[in-house]
Amino acid sequence: MYLKSRIKLPENRGTLSTRLTCWYASAFIAFLFTTLACMYLAIGSILDHRLEEDLIEDVEEFREYLVSGGLESIYEEIQREVKHNDQSTFFIRLFDGKGRLIAASDLNPWTGLPPISALDTFTADKKPALKGLSLPDHEHDIKMATGALTPDLLLQVGESEQENDEIMDILLLVSSVIFFVIIPLASYIGWIMAQRAVSGIREVSRAAQDIKNGLLDRRALVQRSGDEITELAETFNAMAERIRTLISEMHEMTDNIAHDLRSPLARIRAISEVALTGQSSTEAYQKAAADTLEECDRLLHMINMTLDVAEAEAGVGNAQKEELNLSELALEACELFGPLAEEKSIKFNVAIDPGFLLPGNKHNLQRMLANLIDNALKYTPENGAVTIQLQGGTSGIKFSVADTGIGIPAAEQARIFERFYRCDQSRNQEGCGLGLSFSRAVARAHGGDIYVQSETHKHSVFTIALPILSNPPTEQRFLHPAMKTS
Repeated sequence: MYLKSRIKLPENRGTLSTRLTCWYASAFIAFLFTTLACMYLAIGSILDHRLEEDLIEDVEEFREYLVSGGLESIYEEIQREVKHNDQSTFFIRLFDGKGRLIAASDLNPWTGLPPISALDTFTADKKPALKGLSLPDHEHDIKMATGALTPDLLLQVGESEQENDEIMDILLLVSSVIFFVIIPLASYIGWIMAQRAVSGIREVSRAAQDIKNGLLDRRALVQRSGDEITELAETFNAMAERIRTLISEMHEMTDNIAHDLRSPLARIRAISEVALTGQSSTEAYQKAAADTLEECDRLLHMINMTLDVAEAEAGVGNAQKEELNLSELALEACELFGPLAEEKSIKFNVAIDPGFLLPGNKHNLQRMLANLIDNALKYTPENGAVTIQLQGGTSGIKFSVADTGIGIPAAEQARIFERFYRCDQSRNQEGCGLGLSFSRAVARAHGGDIYVQSETHKHSVFTIALPILSNPPTEQRFLHPAMKTS
């Protein structure tokens, strides 16, 4: 109930494809609106600027006519302008030095034009002044350019903004049509894009639902488009395969645990039944109790080893790391197993470089080294050989245990580090299949790893690679004369 309350999604949020459609359409509409608005304002500004330039050019042309042809030329040009232009949209006024109107186009459509009263503010060498004006009887504003032709002549040219307004009205209409036609089109395209974007997510979701319902072999179909959805599907498939593998391993591990637990429990039950039936002597009861304790110890050892492996894999105890001399730990382990090698007539070759220091957990490292040496001696027949080496350099330390034992089949080498896995499926050999799992967990907890090379009925070599803290001297140190160099 707690987990469900943590991951419960708000209601009525809509599907992802719906939200993506809204996002796509909204983004496109905002972009289109901004583009059309900027285009509308820019075109309006350009039209105004061109109208102003045309009016200024008209004044400058009249100045040139005055210079080339005198006042008569001005009158003639005014008549030509009146003849060729619509006087409802264009006007010209010419004033003398006292502000009196001496020539003009038809001003009847232009009632309300202001008089000229400040001729002294204009000079012939000054750029014409521009001004916008609104007249009561005119629907459209006008632009005027006023400039002095001579100190005694003032010309005013004006033009209605009707043409510009009509262009802007047409542009506004076209923009509105485009905008409102594009909205449903953008929404539809956004919906298609959203459906395409979430199709891979839907496939992953359906695959996850099927796996939840027990179809562990179900995988998401991967579309090789190279995008994040493809990466999600591939990652999901890898995760699903890993889960299936873990469940399979868990089932096998459970079977192995059940087998390992059943044997000692069956023996304990058999011992107890024998002790309870018949008239047994005190010695028989004592032997039954001793056998029961032995089987209980075996069960406790297996349980403790399982906990130790879990702790090592989780890194529990790493906080208690101290600087250790791995060379000395390896020598102590060899001294411990030396008598066992002599008892089995196994040639015990040892080559340990001194002075290898690393931070670690002493107890776990000792058990890791002991596990490898014990396995080598256990699976090596009489008159065989076990070679132990500790070497290193700038890249790190390598501790290897090589034997001439029964070897490991190639098909099983990848699984020997799994919990409770044993190559001896009959499980006749002593042990619970946790030693190598523990050794690998310890090696990885110390920043290293463990590797195996083996050939059936010939040899096995287990190598532990660990990071180095300091480099050793070049000389080698061996145990006692009975232990030869490799």
